[in-house]
Amino acid sequence: MKKYLYLMLVIFSFNLSVIADEVKMESDGTIMEFNYLTVTDPQNFMNILDKFDKSECAKNWRDESGVGVSLWSLRGSGNTHFILVVYENAEKMEKGRAIFNSCKESAAMIKSFQNNTDTDRSWNWVAENVVAANQWTTDTVFAKYNFKVEEGHEGHYLNSWKKLMSDNLDNVSGSFGMNRVLFGNRYTSHMVYVGNESLDALLKSQKAVLSSDAFLDFSMDVKDIRQNVNVELVSLVKFYTGE
Repeated sequence: MKKYLYLMLVIFSFNLSVIADEVKMESDGTIMEFNYLTVTDPQNFMNILDKFDKSECAKNWRDESGVGVSLWSLRGSGNTHFILVVYENAEKMEKGRAIFNSCKESAAMIKSFQNNTDTDRSWNWVAENVVAANQWTTDTVFAKYNFKVEEGHEGHYLNSWKKLMSDNLDNVSGSFGMNRVLFGNRYTSHMVYVGNESLDALLKSQKAVLSSDAFLDFSMDVKDIRQNVNVELVSLVKFYTGE
């Protein structure tokens, strides 16, 4: 009987540990570039990206810096897509940027954007992760909240938002997190992402969170320090791995 009780205690403790791991909210240390584009010739645009992805430059870029590159489509935005470039840390980014900027293949790709995007509407920002929960790369659709927090109030906002998400873990089955915009932050200082495996699941999750008492408390708590900019629907197009 004692052995049985001990076994049940071990299993119970293990389950608590798994749950704790699943809801851990802390920075993953990544730094990323969001390159926003308005695509005017989708087929040509995709062909150019695929060509670069299979180049020796792209291979060296990935091998030396560990960069992760993906393409996402947008709704609710002035742009149609963004290319997401993710590095493990700032040191990796510095190394990766040096490689990317030195290649004739990357220069040719950027020049080609004149033929398949509206370059007057292109822009980018550099951000760092503040909080990450669950693995975002397994999700295919996201709600991305862009907003501005009053200077000096990030800690207040972050704690309030983490409480909101902690109180809604039953309603959020996918990944979620917050990024701080380091460069290109004229209108937006932060962004929150909430992901899921399908649009239907994401919408149901968001509806549950937004109708919760915790969201009402959160909204009241941060209303004087946050200015909402917009909410974008972000959908995966492709991860670029050289294959």
